[in-house]
Amino acid sequence: MAFRMTTERLILEDLTKEDLSNIQKIARDPELMRYVLIWLENDEQISAFLKRAIEESKLADRMGYILAARVAGTGEFAGLTFLEIDPELKSTGEVGIVLLPEYQASGYGREILLKYIEFGFDTLSLHRVFGKCDDLNSASARLMEQCGLIYEGTIREHVWLRDHWRSTRYYGMLAEEYAALNP
Repeated sequence: MAFRMTTERLILEDLTKEDLSNIQKIARDPELMRYVLIWLENDEQISAFLKRAIEESKLADRMGYILAARVAGTGEFAGLTFLEIDPELKSTGEVGIVLLPEYQASGYGREILLKYIEFGFDTLSLHRVFGKCDDLNSASARLMEQCGLIYEGTIREHVWLRDHWRSTRYYGMLAEEYAALNP
């Protein structure tokens, strides 16, 4: 059975084969991919990404939730989201969101991130939930801070991506911090 969570205005659900064109739309938008640290530069990589997400969704003890964000009521694809659990620690989850331009600055990112934080702590019993963003991606940094994630530091120029070195900002929340915010 397909996995599904809802927010006030969105449905977050497992990707299907029909989402190939949606992922292509994201991957082929240079502005969207400017800050994304995964390689989806050709149809082969996009298909492999979708195949991995679908295969992961069928596992009983899944370690990843790569989900489509769809507008409730219309089913329109708004973006791609994920929560990936560290396979070695199994107590830490990384969250990420890529919204299509027409759905940015709408509050959807906040809804998604808050839902993943809740899911990570309340359902998966994670010890830590974190997000990361390119040092130049101020919108993502601001979103994580607004959702209660604490700035943990920057790893400077550690990734060579699209012809230059990138620095990454890390934000996190511990289970005890979440519990204090949600008594």
